[in-house]
Amino acid sequence: MNYTTKTVCILIAIMLSGIVVYYSWIKTVQRQLVEGKPPMLRPVDRFRSDGYKGKQVELFDEDNVLYLVGYFYAGDENEALAVCQRIQKIRNTFPEEERFLLVGFSMDPQLDSAEALTKFASKYGFTSDEWSFITGDRDRVRKFMNKFFRYPGHKKPDKYRETDSDLYARELRISLVHKGQNDERAFIRGVYWEGIRKGEIRNDESSKQDIEFILQNEMK
Repeated sequence: MNYTTKTVCILIAIMLSGIVVYYSWIKTVQRQLVEGKPPMLRPVDRFRSDGYKGKQVELFDEDNVLYLVGYFYAGDENEALAVCQRIQKIRNTFPEEERFLLVGFSMDPQLDSAEALTKFASKYGFTSDEWSFITGDRDRVRKFMNKFFRYPGHKKPDKYRETDSDLYARELRISLVHKGQNDERAFIRGVYWEGIRKGEIRNDESSKQDIEFILQNEMK
């Protein structure tokens, strides 16, 4: 067997292995969905950065906390408010449960300073200890959100901006993150869209089912 043939065989073997792994993952997700268990979509690394209260914040490292995560630019108050209200709405479905942390990552930490986020939070009443608004190094925050949450934070071209503060494409999906006591890392357990516009996905209602399952089966 010559070198070229060996190389082709190795590449085919790698491709087949990848297909097997992917198929196995798909079957696992399907089985979990049938059982009502929120699938472990992607692992999330722990994250340290600056919070809006001027203190370091560490996220996704504590066991049995339900993290609800959104992404916005506080300079565009309408969009930022819509994201935070959706997080609060999902959280309010379980008023007796105390193990929530509500997290708003800034799309533009250079503009969303700790002072700007504090002003936004105070204006709209997002001031409980459950809330954390994340600023810090812009590139580091954006790289983290893009890698783990698939939130690119695209800037809008000038011709599509409706106001001077309308800098970023809307991002109204909310992610649920949980780390079980036997898990080495936290995992994204659900991603929820409100589906305001025609043709958009609408699956906010599934957040209740997902959280109920985790509370009843994984956080006893």
